[in-house]
Amino acid sequence: MPRFLARRPPVVVALCSLWLVLALVLALGADRIAPFGYADQSLLQRLKPPAFLGGDPSHLLGTDGLGRDVLSRLIYATRASLLIAFCGTLIGSAIGTLLGFLAAHLRGWVEEAVMLMVDFQASMPFLIIALAILAFFGNSFELFLVVVGFYGWEVYARLTRSLVLQANAQGYAFAIRTLGVHPLRIYARHVLPNILSVLIVQVTLNFPELILLETSLSFLGLGVQPPQTSLGLMLGEGRNYIATAWWMAIPAGIAIFLTTLSVSLLGDWLRDRLDPTLQAAKD
Repeated sequence: MPRFLARRPPVVVALCSLWLVLALVLALGADRIAPFGYADQSLLQRLKPPAFLGGDPSHLLGTDGLGRDVLSRLIYATRASLLIAFCGTLIGSAIGTLLGFLAAHLRGWVEEAVMLMVDFQASMPFLIIALAILAFFGNSFELFLVVVGFYGWEVYARLTRSLVLQANAQGYAFAIRTLGVHPLRIYARHVLPNILSVLIVQVTLNFPELILLETSLSFLGLGVQPPQTSLGLMLGEGRNYIATAWWMAIPAGIAIFLTTLSVSLLGDWLRDRLDPTLQAAKD
C-alpha cells in the first residue's frame, strides 16, 4: 500500500475524495434520496434479499427483520454517523485548542492543571468512560453527542500548547508583543493562522476515530437508539442475522470501512502537504 500511494497519490486522493463527497451528498439529501423512511416497516417484506439476488427491485439492498428498507436505513445511518463525528470533532477540537492556548499563555498552575487533566484523560480508556457515563445518566442523543465530543480533546490541548509555546519563542510573536498588541489579538491574528494547518491535520486523523467510537457504542446498545439509525446500530441489529441475512450488516460495515479509510488517507496526504517539518525534511 505505501508504494502504491507513493506512485499514484492523485488517484488515491481522487477516489477518497469521491467517496467522501458521495457520503456527504447522501447525508445532506437523505430525505430526498432515500426511497423509504428509515422507520417504515412492513412485516410482509421482512428479510427480503437484495434485488441482485432475486429480491424485490424496489428494495435494492433488501430488507431487515422488520421489513425496513436497508438502503434507506443505510443512507440515514450515514447521515447520523457523519453528524455525530462532525459535532464530536468540533467540540473536542474547540475545547482542546482553547485549553492549550490557556496553558501556553498563563503558564504556572493553570498549565499544570491542564496538563494534569490531559495526562488523566490519556491514561483512561475513553470507551470505558463513555460506557460508564451513558449507563449511569441514561442514553439520549444530546448526551451521546456531548460524550463523543470529549473524545480526543487532550490531543488537541497538548498539541496546541506545544505549538503556541514554539510560536511565542519566535521573532514575529515577540516583535508584535513589544508593540503593545493585546495577547488575544496576537493569538487570533498571528499565532492561530500559523498553527492551523497542523490542527486541521489532527482533525482529519480524529474524525475516523470518532466514527469508530460511535460504531462501537451503538453496536453495544449505548449509542444511537431505535427507531433512529446509525452505521453502528445497523451492525448491531444485523449481527444475529449475519449467516442468514448478511445484507443487514455488511453494507454498513463497508460504509464504515470506506469512510474511515478515505478520511485517514486524506489526512495522511494533508499532513504531507501541510506539515512544515515534513516539508523541511524532504527539502
